[in-house]
Amino acid sequence: HYYAFTNEAGQLVRVIADEIFLQDDRTEPVTSSGRYYADEAKVPGVERADLDEGHIIADSLGGVSNAYNITPQNSTLNRHGDQAYMEDAIRKAGGAINFEAIITYPNTETQIPSHYKYTYTLKGNKIVDEFDNGNPDEINKSLGLTESKSTNSNKSTSSNKSNASNGTEDISSVDTDGNGQVTIKEAKAAGYSMPITSDHWLYKYMDDRDGDG
Repeated sequence: HYYAFTNEAGQLVRVIADEIFLQDDRTEPVTSSGRYYADEAKVPGVERADLDEGHIIADSLGGVSNAYNITPQNSTLNRHGDQAYMEDAIRKAGGAINFEAIITYPNTETQIPSHYKYTYTLKGNKIVDEFDNGNPDEINKSLGLTESKSTNSNKSTSSNKSNASNGTEDISSVDTDGNGQVTIKEAKAAGYSMPITSDHWLYKYMDDRDGDG
């Protein structure tokens, strides 16, 4: 169970849940694609090409697809950015408790949020995640966080060709935490640009959550 709150302008401003349970496709009434509903609520704003019908509580975390759990969210943020990282962390932990989302807007005339703040407890640790509703790649670029020296770019290109040609696929220089998986953050730090598609040698070491290749 979760509770959602709107303000006098009809904007979704707060969502809370005592506990987040992972969706169980074996016992819960879901569609063949694994979702609770065949489609998500058409909240004003989601018709824009760069915006997803973004769940506040993810479908995989038990969140349903009605207007009290959906906001128009930047598609890159929703699929590959901080929103996706947060949902993945909760999934890997098996759930969370004391979940609260605070959603803010630039004015009372829009249903498109400007900022999200999530607070939840994960394995005894209180987590606070805050981020703007924008393309994280563009935000990072504006902050000067995506610029890399030409030597690093040349190195990554050379490394990519070398791995593709000799089949060694050594991820040790990319997988900085040594867990055998590569995150977007790790790939970017190693000089690789997004997106990493299914024909890239790093792809099989990464998590393609929406399965789009």
